[in-house]
Amino acid sequence: MRRLFDFQDVNSCHALARAGLCAAILFAGSLPAHAQRLEQLINSALASHPSAQGQRALVQSAEASVDSANWQFYPTPSISIESANASATDRLYQGDNRVSTVRLQQPLWTGGRLTAGMDKAAAGLVVSQASLEEVRLQLGLRVMQAYGDWLSAYLKTLANEKSLATHLRLRDQVNRRLSEGASAQSDLTLAVTRLESISADVTAARAQTEVALARLGQLLGGPVDGALLAQVVAAPREFAIAGRTGVQALLEMTLSINPTVAKAQAQARVQEAVIGERRADLSPELFARIERQYGNYNFPNGAPENRLFVGLNSRFGAGLSTLSNIEAARTQYAAALTEIEAQSRTVSEQVLSDYAQAVSTASRTVSIQMSLKAAADVSTSYDRQFLAGRKSWLDVMNAARELAQTETQLADLQSTLVVVTWRLAAYTRGIDAVSGERK
Repeated sequence: MRRLFDFQDVNSCHALARAGLCAAILFAGSLPAHAQRLEQLINSALASHPSAQGQRALVQSAEASVDSANWQFYPTPSISIESANASATDRLYQGDNRVSTVRLQQPLWTGGRLTAGMDKAAAGLVVSQASLEEVRLQLGLRVMQAYGDWLSAYLKTLANEKSLATHLRLRDQVNRRLSEGASAQSDLTLAVTRLESISADVTAARAQTEVALARLGQLLGGPVDGALLAQVVAAPREFAIAGRTGVQALLEMTLSINPTVAKAQAQARVQEAVIGERRADLSPELFARIERQYGNYNFPNGAPENRLFVGLNSRFGAGLSTLSNIEAARTQYAAALTEIEAQSRTVSEQVLSDYAQAVSTASRTVSIQMSLKAAADVSTSYDRQFLAGRKSWLDVMNAARELAQTETQLADLQSTLVVVTWRLAAYTRGIDAVSGERK
């Protein structure tokens, strides 16, 4: 496997790291057939996960609510059919036994209730749409984190397997020297102990790989093949915006598209519309109604009658409950405005944290790569010097262990840099832009 992060110019990479733009180099050449990329994993989760599917159904329900609110401006039809079984001496029922009435009632003025209802339904649709985007964003972030866990475990497995091969070689070497009388039994004991330790690390790393693959499988709704993931490994993403690398640009872009903030803003508009509905209860509703009556309880076999009504309806609640409802709606609106600020701060905190972590991790990755090269040179040198009698066996074993530890540290940093930069890209550009999906 090629090294993921191979910076050729250390000085320029340090400069990029300070700017938050330190990037990694993917495998050269074309992608292997059937290789699973991180973008494909995210798209699969967004398309198939039940939480996203359920939220899409809620969006459709909210769209139907908007249609219903629009229909409230239209006339309301109604039909009533009544049959009376009265005594022959009842003077009020000397006509037909059955009366049917067809009515059509049109609101003329509602004090703003219908308009407020339409505004509330439209804002509710925005809430549902923002909730869907919020679910999709969180799903994408969960896939990124699970992928990062797999990548860390996978790279650690490679590093530990390489170290295992080195320790096997060292054990065989000291075993031959022991049989020749050139090394002590304690040297072999040390080699065997270190070999058992690194074997345990390999087992642990492989177990972590399987756990991460299982988490990915749950998110995607099916098993994930680690061999296909390993064919092409995701690289960190750049997070500069329009040539500006300042964190303020990241915050502005994030807050402008973040679905959690958008949902809080829409919920505030819902509460604002509720205030309008409550205020409308203080005003009477003016309506016009036309009806046609077939049959008459008073006169038999009468011709159908047509009527036109204009009337007022009040919507007052018990006592002063209407005023209390208005005050409650105002309080909820104020709370919704506060929630917008709270969510904005939470999102900003996450972006600031990820930004700082990305810059720090990129810089540390460069340093660890330099340390890794030095550790590899030292280990090779100590091997030669041991054979020449200038280094002890303990020096050789410690150099091999330090090399393995440095490689596992680099694995953690590499996976962390992938996750945090992809997460920043999702916050600042949207999950669809990150996954490559076209809505």
